[in-house]
Amino acid sequence: MWPFGWKGPSGFSPRSTAEHVTQGIDATGLTAIVTGASSGIGAETTRVLALRGAHVVMAVRNVESGGKVKDEILKAIPTAKIDVMLLDLNSMESVRKFASEFISLSLPLNILINNAGIMAAPFMLSQDNIEMQFATNHVGHFLLTDLVLDTMKKTARESDREGRIVILSSEAHRFTYSEGIRFDKINDESGYNSIWAYGQSKLANVLHANELTRRLKEEGVNITANSLHPGAIMTNLLRFHSVINSVVTMVGRFVLKNVHQGAATTCYVALHPQVKGVSGEYFTDSNLSKASSLAKDVELAKKLWDFSLSLTNPNSEPANMGFFGKKGSSGFSSSSTAEEVTEGIDGNGLTAIVTGASSGIGTETARVLALRGVHVVMAVRNVDSGNKVREEILKEIPSAKVEVMELDLSSMSSVREFASKYNSSGFPLNILINNAGIMASPYMLSKDNIELQFATNYLSHFLLTNLLLDNMKNTARESTREGRIVNLSSSAHRHPFPGGIRFDSINDEAGYGSIKAYGQSKLATLLHANELARRFKEEGLNITANSLHPGGIHTNLFRYHTILSGFASTVGRFMFKTVPQGAATTCYVALHPQVNGVSGKYFEDCNISKSSAYGQDADLAKKLWEFSLPLTSP
Repeated sequence: MWPFGWKGPSGFSPRSTAEHVTQGIDATGLTAIVTGASSGIGAETTRVLALRGAHVVMAVRNVESGGKVKDEILKAIPTAKIDVMLLDLNSMESVRKFASEFISLSLPLNILINNAGIMAAPFMLSQDNIEMQFATNHVGHFLLTDLVLDTMKKTARESDREGRIVILSSEAHRFTYSEGIRFDKINDESGYNSIWAYGQSKLANVLHANELTRRLKEEGVNITANSLHPGAIMTNLLRFHSVINSVVTMVGRFVLKNVHQGAATTCYVALHPQVKGVSGEYFTDSNLSKASSLAKDVELAKKLWDFSLSLTNPNSEPANMGFFGKKGSSGFSSSSTAEEVTEGIDGNGLTAIVTGASSGIGTETARVLALRGVHVVMAVRNVDSGNKVREEILKEIPSAKVEVMELDLSSMSSVREFASKYNSSGFPLNILINNAGIMASPYMLSKDNIELQFATNYLSHFLLTNLLLDNMKNTARESTREGRIVNLSSSAHRHPFPGGIRFDSINDEAGYGSIKAYGQSKLATLLHANELARRFKEEGLNITANSLHPGGIHTNLFRYHTILSGFASTVGRFMFKTVPQGAATTCYVALHPQVNGVSGKYFEDCNISKSSAYGQDADLAKKLWEFSLPLTSP
């Protein structure tokens, strides 16, 4: 921290005001959300952003107070563009409602300022039964950021202007519990200390910004995320601590910043061109500063992210965070098995194709579908292996109807031959499960000279689906039973190459990364389902298309990656799903009546989940479709 009045490298000091650090900056055309904007530095941040031309949405707990602040600003700045919207960070329901209402306005979002907070409160629980300071200062903002992030990504992409997420932390992040974040004791009243709990929440703020940075960089998104200490300011943040409040009241005017100075670092990080491209940093006094060692702990940031997801979105819980087995809205969880999720379902009269059915979750999917009465066609690369699986299924289920047919997804000629034989067999087709895949393979080309992971995991399934689609349409029409296409994607779809799909360099060996290439292929699989769903809806077809993440499962999918394989072999048994659990979401989406009429969705753990921004990009899905057609034409 720079001595009071001394300028740092930015040219600003603790005495600089929000107006001073934004002087000459034109924010016209930018839209910003400021939480806690009805008082203190939130109100001053709103005023100065509006003064510079930004359209500001004040997200406030008290709309009446927010309205008064807005009126005062409009008196001073008649041209200001300001809206006031209700947001209570103490309630996730309120956060979701705010985000939904904001998105429905179709406004862009360039800047998100997570400013609101409470300090040193006595032990209380939020409306969601989470310790109040952690809930308000971190969890509410974590959820808000997650809900509006797609809007920010879209704005950044369409405007070609950098988006900025600004998270107000505090120097108090250095004074937390010994472990940093008490993951197992968030609600432990007996060990509660109001100052350390505040420090914990502020440490979470820094870690949140840092992990956002890592993820946004991996996606190649033009959005930055930074945290900051605004300085010690006399505001109503101190209302819960009488001793601190009394001391500040007596001597604070001599040593603390005023509100104009307190809002300076926020406005600097939100607007100043010096901060362009800077991300994952911690600021004080409008200058880069150094956060604590805990705040720079990358693994702690990842752990906090997963923990926060489990609190805000139970359907997306990671298996290794201690929430394994918690049920989502479907009534099923990450520990549910394929047999459990299909219990009581009669699949008689249905015919399904399962690709990659000779091992792993493909085999289990074929077995459970056959157990429920479905006629299963196993589409496999190795017919001998497929026949052995078929024999095992028939030993257990003598009445099972199972066929084995050869399909090599690395060859479009094989795909065409399979489809031709299938269509001439006279079999109907109710369910198509595009399950087969390879993961993290070294750079290789398919038999059609296309990068192998993209060809096998996506492109051949695209061709297969197109060749079988008339059969599915006829079956759905004649049987009046809904057809279902199930594409196995992966959470790895969140980590493709920058831009999502490398249309111009699919076969570029120089820029190849095996993990990102896998992510690209799984993103393509998800986009394929979404575009199918759009087209089916336009045609009025009784066929749905969905994608899913089966979960982390130790199968031979890891065979090409020695590090992943070694990790899976040694500790995977404690963290990964079993094969019966791994096949659950596939069987759920393929058979369960809860999924009737559901199309274009992404599932995890037998529950609807949220895919990445790329995964929801309708234009990218259309572009991929058009890109794939000439690659698969004879």
